[in-house]
Amino acid sequence: MNRLDFEAIFAALPGLYSVLDRGFHTVAVSDAYLRATLRTREELLGRSLFDVFPANPQTGGAGQEAVRAVFERVLAERSAQKLALQRYDVPRPEGGFEKRYWSALVTPLAGADGEVEYLLCAVEDATDRAREAHLRKALAVDAIGVIFFDQAGTLISANDTFLRWTGYTREEVAAGGITWRSLTPPEYHDSGRMGPYEKEYFTKDGSRRWMLSVGAALDDGTAVEYVIDISKRKAAEQAKREMEERYRMLFDSIDAGYCVIEVLYDAGGRPMDYRFLEVNPAFERQTGLSDAMSKTIREHVPEHEQHWYDIYGRVAETGEPVRFVQEAKALMGGFYEVFAFRAGAPGSRKVGVLFNDITEQVRARQALQDEARRKDEFLATLAHELRNPLAPIRNAVSLLRMRAPADPELGPVSELIDRQVTHLARLVDDLLDVSRISFGKLSVQRAPVDLREVARDAVATSEPLLAAANHRLTLTPANGPVWVDGDRVRLAQVIANLLNNAARYTPPGGSITLEVAAVDGEARVAVEDNGIGIEPTLLERVFEPFTQLEERDSLASGGIGIGLALAKALVDLHGGRISAHSAGRGTGSRFVVHLPRIAAPKAAATGAAAIAGKPRRRLLLVDDNVDAASSQASLLRLLGHEVEVAHDGVAALEKARRFRPEVVLLDLGMPGMDGFEVARRLRASHEGRDLKLVAQTGWGQEDDRRRTREAGFDAHLAKPIDLAALERIL
Repeated sequence: MNRLDFEAIFAALPGLYSVLDRGFHTVAVSDAYLRATLRTREELLGRSLFDVFPANPQTGGAGQEAVRAVFERVLAERSAQKLALQRYDVPRPEGGFEKRYWSALVTPLAGADGEVEYLLCAVEDATDRAREAHLRKALAVDAIGVIFFDQAGTLISANDTFLRWTGYTREEVAAGGITWRSLTPPEYHDSGRMGPYEKEYFTKDGSRRWMLSVGAALDDGTAVEYVIDISKRKAAEQAKREMEERYRMLFDSIDAGYCVIEVLYDAGGRPMDYRFLEVNPAFERQTGLSDAMSKTIREHVPEHEQHWYDIYGRVAETGEPVRFVQEAKALMGGFYEVFAFRAGAPGSRKVGVLFNDITEQVRARQALQDEARRKDEFLATLAHELRNPLAPIRNAVSLLRMRAPADPELGPVSELIDRQVTHLARLVDDLLDVSRISFGKLSVQRAPVDLREVARDAVATSEPLLAAANHRLTLTPANGPVWVDGDRVRLAQVIANLLNNAARYTPPGGSITLEVAAVDGEARVAVEDNGIGIEPTLLERVFEPFTQLEERDSLASGGIGIGLALAKALVDLHGGRISAHSAGRGTGSRFVVHLPRIAAPKAAATGAAAIAGKPRRRLLLVDDNVDAASSQASLLRLLGHEVEVAHDGVAALEKARRFRPEVVLLDLGMPGMDGFEVARRLRASHEGRDLKLVAQTGWGQEDDRRRTREAGFDAHLAKPIDLAALERIL
């Protein structure tokens, strides 16, 4: 076969073949190679492959470098080498480049000397294959569904993503039973849109799935749609709409006013106004402001108080919510309960305000407080007016006892009067105590105290009432001290009230037991009687103020129904509890007080010297009640004191200057110059610095005692004056 025959056969080969020399110049090519590379044989033969096919400037020389590397490897290794799929664009005859992908097998051809003389290149135009691979890669994107329909609307192809979303399989698609209409809900059938738009697709199980769709008609009459699953976004939007609808329903239906405001600031950064961005229907009812939207509060109420701006400004700046009650004098003159919170991001200056007009409640509360204050003032005045006439009666009784101690007729009479005066004074004190309890003003002065001593004090207080009814009292104290942290006077009052209650509701000649015991960590006081008893259903009511159980009224000898209520309140103030027990009518009653025990206190040091006798004092007695002053003066003189009397403030100052008393017993409620002014002037004088000032008054509440302390008094005694208490002061 000659050379011409060989070249003809080579040119006619159906594949893409070329032969290159060692310098990569083209020696021979097939016709198919020429058609694929858009070149003629004349353009290729004898020329360097890389001159005929230069690199595309837009893509760089990566393809050219890859081909050259394969050629050089064949020469070096003398073995066939494969060129993997590689992009290498070819120049068009009319100019520019055409995008192409190639693969090749390069085989060395040896000459007579055994060295590689030629390179045989078997080339494949892989452009279509590369495009298909790229398309498959594009169709395999997980976030995008791709579907194809034929001209009749039958689904002919879908990527894995769309099949996964809808639940169909490739076999079901290939069967041809899935159409555009079966995938599309009826309301979208007549849309005629190719997108982009949001629509729902039916899934295999009949449920709906929201997708964003865009379609296009292809040249062959088929159609393609690209879809993105937006079901989560749609679900979130639906949830948001439902929440907003619920919010709007709540917003519109609540009785409380609500608004969103934007806080406005002046040039110095101080809040000076706010604009209404949103209001609910109740807003106008609560504020009286109409057409408030987009307007500022100053446009509605120019005199609105600055503190409102300051509060809302702090909320907007700090993000800390605040709840408060404030009066809006310029806005309907009412009181508002307000909850304010930041309604936007930091820096937004938006504040949500939920509020209620509570003017009626505030005024009702103020009215109750005014009524309570008037009640307190009435009780204090009543106590003062009751105590004043009791003072001279007690003084007179004390005088009778001292002047005729052995008189068999006067003795019982004076004791009777003294007992009734004491009873009246206790009733006054109890009334005031109940009032203090009702308004939380009752206090106790706590210190370590032996409950056995407290019980003895109580027995001494109740003894006249017990003796009058001829009751037998059995006192059963604990074997050792029972220490509690308490107010000795108030605890004695508790026990005395229980004893008095037992005395009143036990027939004459009854039996009453008082027990003091230490049980585990508690101190316990029990008062038991064999009186008429209490129905079990009524046991809890006995501690209510002013309660007189009907079944017990007929036997009650005095009392106004406050003793047990006061006892319970005092026990509560000591951290204890009190309970009533009875099996019913005719079975007697048992009241038990439980108090926390404490450890025994350290013994206080005592002086060795005893007071040999009572000192004799120079006393100035000042009282505008002539009977009270004269009777007390006589009593004090009988006790050995030197006494001067004055009935008004001016006379008191004059007698103090001349008489130079050691102690001034001073009434407070005198006409003209009252006791406080007299005390101030006495203290201001040179002689008054060492005076002991003792207030003697019908005003006995804690506020009254505080006032006398602040005014410089050394002691405060409530009328009728207890002689033993006065002697201790003197």
